[in-house]
Amino acid sequence: MKSSSLTTKLITAAFSLAVLVYFFFQMWNYFTAPETTVAVYAYSAERALALSGFVVRDESVVDCSDPLVELTRTEGERVSKGASLAVVYGSAQSLADAQELAALRTQLEQLQYARQAARDAETALRLDSEVESDIITLRASLAAGNYAALDSDAAALKNTVLRREYAYRGGGDLSGRIEALEEQIKTLSGSLGSVSRRIAAPYSGTYSAVADGWENVLSPHMLSTLTPAQFEALVPEPVSSTVGKLVRGDRWYYAAVIDDADAGSINVSRSYSLLISGADAPLPVTVSSLSESQNGRRLLVLTSESYLASVTMLRAQNAELVLESYTGLRIPKNALRIGEDGATGVYCRIGRQCWFKPVELLYQGEDYCLVRPGEIHAARDNDLVFYTLRAGDEAIVTANELYNGKVIN
Repeated sequence: MKSSSLTTKLITAAFSLAVLVYFFFQMWNYFTAPETTVAVYAYSAERALALSGFVVRDESVVDCSDPLVELTRTEGERVSKGASLAVVYGSAQSLADAQELAALRTQLEQLQYARQAARDAETALRLDSEVESDIITLRASLAAGNYAALDSDAAALKNTVLRREYAYRGGGDLSGRIEALEEQIKTLSGSLGSVSRRIAAPYSGTYSAVADGWENVLSPHMLSTLTPAQFEALVPEPVSSTVGKLVRGDRWYYAAVIDDADAGSINVSRSYSLLISGADAPLPVTVSSLSESQNGRRLLVLTSESYLASVTMLRAQNAELVLESYTGLRIPKNALRIGEDGATGVYCRIGRQCWFKPVELLYQGEDYCLVRPGEIHAARDNDLVFYTLRAGDEAIVTANELYNGKVIN
């Protein structure tokens, strides 16, 4: 019994000693071989100027003092001159009848589609993929914060789901139900014609349902003459009852006050990318004008003819003007070294040796830099590949002394 206990103690002691030796070896290896490496990888960076300004458009408010109004256009929709923007109803009952009429027309469309699907197997099979597509569209609008499109996307999904239900449920001959709906629609349409009127577009343009009082205060034609102080002193007008506004043409502007120091990085007539917090993607813009300096500040005006429908609801917006974009291989700043021939580069671990790879500096961030492989003079193609920095290489960040061919742990 005592012999067994002694054996157990010896085994435990031996195991503990082995663990201590292992940790001692690791600590010794750490302090005597301080080389540390970091993986090289492809990276993109931007030099941008932060802005706080206003989106400006050539637009006019469409006034309407009537209380019972139903809009007939969606945000960012193009309309022609004389096209209907909204319908005004004389009573609440008329508005309710109009909404019922819209529901009946949707139901009629669904039944007609179901009747067609019953006759055509291919049409019925296509409904599942249409439902899936509408769900993806709705989720994309929600994820992007595009709330203006949510109503129409949700309505499209509901319509598709109901068509699928009618088609798969069957229900026999739908002709009788379709004829009854057509008669209801005809009767209701006739009664509404005398109790409603249309509000027509005064000119062709892009529709927006939002009027914020800046439409007549901040217009494109005045931007080139405003000083920074005048621009910052502008205030919006009170907003009356409207059905929205119309934007002329395809051009829009973004105006912001910047410091003289930042103005030195901007070239008039040059194209840049503008990242607006309310937009889904970078917007291409061109510098339209840069005012004279006033108390160390200037008025910057950017213009674009792209993506007008994405900015119809935007006004006061924070943004970033991307001045330069860089793409290269990212390495830590302290991995840059001067090689034996005086070239700038980085030592990389290859197997158990380190080798110098020349680079060309593209951009410096706070604690990193972007580089591209430097020029290499090599007699053999194998050497050219060997000394070229690539994504996935192990760049040596810390080491006591480095030279080509040094054996490292």
